[in-house]
Amino acid sequence: MKRRIAIVALLLAVLVSVMPVFAAGTKDSTETAAMPTKITAYLNRVLIAEDARDAVLAKHKELTGVELEVVMPPHGQYSQVLTTSVMAGDIPDIMELTTADYPAYAAQGLLVPLDDFIRSNPNTAKLNPATYAGYRMSDGKVYGIPTWRGGGCVTYIRADWLRNVGMSVPITWDDYVKVLRAFTFNDPDRNGQKDTVGLAMPFQSGWEFDYYNRFIMQEAYLDFVNKNGRWYDGFTQPEMVAALERWIQLYKEGIIDPEFFTDNTGRARTKIMEGQAGVLEHWVGTWGSRLHAGAKNIDPNADLVAIRSIQGTHYVDRIGQVLSIAATTANPKAVFDNIVGTMWDQGEGQILWTYGVEGIHWQKAPAGSGYEFQMLPQPSNPDRSMQKSFIDPPLALNLEQFPVKVAQDPRDAESLRIHALDSRPLSILSLGKVGLENIGELRDAKREIFSKIVMGTLSIQDGLAQYRTIAERLNITTILTELNS
Repeated sequence: MKRRIAIVALLLAVLVSVMPVFAAGTKDSTETAAMPTKITAYLNRVLIAEDARDAVLAKHKELTGVELEVVMPPHGQYSQVLTTSVMAGDIPDIMELTTADYPAYAAQGLLVPLDDFIRSNPNTAKLNPATYAGYRMSDGKVYGIPTWRGGGCVTYIRADWLRNVGMSVPITWDDYVKVLRAFTFNDPDRNGQKDTVGLAMPFQSGWEFDYYNRFIMQEAYLDFVNKNGRWYDGFTQPEMVAALERWIQLYKEGIIDPEFFTDNTGRARTKIMEGQAGVLEHWVGTWGSRLHAGAKNIDPNADLVAIRSIQGTHYVDRIGQVLSIAATTANPKAVFDNIVGTMWDQGEGQILWTYGVEGIHWQKAPAGSGYEFQMLPQPSNPDRSMQKSFIDPPLALNLEQFPVKVAQDPRDAESLRIHALDSRPLSILSLGKVGLENIGELRDAKREIFSKIVMGTLSIQDGLAQYRTIAERLNITTILTELNS
C-alpha cells in the first residue's frame, strides 16, 4: 500500500509537470496527420523477450506495415517506470494502464477519448459496448479500452474433503459455515491430526479486497461501491454491519485462517494446495487446473473444484487493465486502428495478439481433435506450454464471435463458466484530485479498523465511528462529490 501511495503521489507531481507538454502536443481527433511508420508502446503483460516477442512484432509489422516498438518494464515496477518515463517527457503513443492509473491519467487530460475511434473502426465497432461500459469516466467518455474481460475470482473447494466429512457443496450461508467447521474440526484429510482450517485467503488492500471474500461480504464492499449509477463509501453502507458480524463469527470460531491478516495470495494458494485449508477464493481460468494439480502433487486423492456462489452472494467481474493513447500522439486514430483495431479483427491480428506466431507459439491441431490450434512449448521454458501472446483466449472481449481455439482443461473451463453465470461487473473508480490525494490513507484506515473489529479489539459501532471521523478529516464528502459529479 505504501508503494501505491508513493506512485500516486509521483503521478500527481507528473500531472502538474507534464501538462504544458500535453497541451502543446494534443491533436484534435479529426486533424489529419501523417501515417506513422513506428508506434511506441508500454505494455505490462505482453510476451517477454525470451518467448520470441520479436517474432510477434515482426508479424505485426507484416500485417499492418507499421513497426511496433515495445517497452516492457519489470511487472512489479511497471506503473512506477511508466510514470517516471512520462514525467521525463518520454511519452509512448499507446500504453497499458493499471486499474489505479487509468482514471488518474484520464482525469488530467493526458489521454485521448476513444469513443469516435471505437465506432469508426470496423473491428471494434462490432464489440459489445457492455464490455467497455465500465471504463467510461465521469465526463461520459472512454479513454481506455480493456485488453480482456476483467475476469475475477470464484470459490475453490476440496471436494475430496467434502466426501471425507460426508457433506455436499454448500448452497446457503449456513451450509458454508458448517463446511468450514467440518474442515477445521472433523479431520477432513484423515491424518488423525488437528492441522487444518476451513478457509484460507489473502488480506488484499484497496479495491482488491472486494475481488475476494464474496461469500462473507455478500452485498457489502469495503472500498467504494456504485449503486444505481451513484458512488458510495462501501465501509459506511448499512450492509457492512452484517458483513462484519459474519467476519467476527468466523474468526471467533477459528474456522478461517488466523494468519489471514498477514497472508498474500501466494501463501493462501500454498495452504490449499498443501492441505492446510479446504476453501480458497481465487482467480478463474488456468488457476482451476493449476490449484488442482498443485494439490494432487502432494496428495494423490486431492480434488479441487470451483463452485457456484451461495445464495445471497455473487462474484465480481473486475476492472482490468486498459490500452490508452497519449494526448501527445500525432495521429491517435492511426495508432488505434493499427493496434486496437488489429487486436480485435477476429482474424490474423487477433490470432497474433492472442496465440502468437504459428510455428513458434502454436501449430494447427491434429484433424479430429475438436479444436483448431495446439500451443507449443514455451521458448523460455520448454517444460510448459504457451498460454497466450497478450489476450487471454477465454477472456476475449468478442468471445462469442471469436471462441477459444485451443483445448481447455475442464477445470479451467468450469471456473470460467461459473464466473460468467454468477458475477456482477464493477465500474471504474474515477477519483478526482482530492480522492487521489487521500485514497491511500483512507484505505489504510479501513484496513486497520476492519482488522481490529474482526479480531475483537474494537466493537463494530466504535470502529465505524472512528472511521467516519477519519474519513471526514480526509474529505470523504468532497471525494464522493468528485466521483458523482
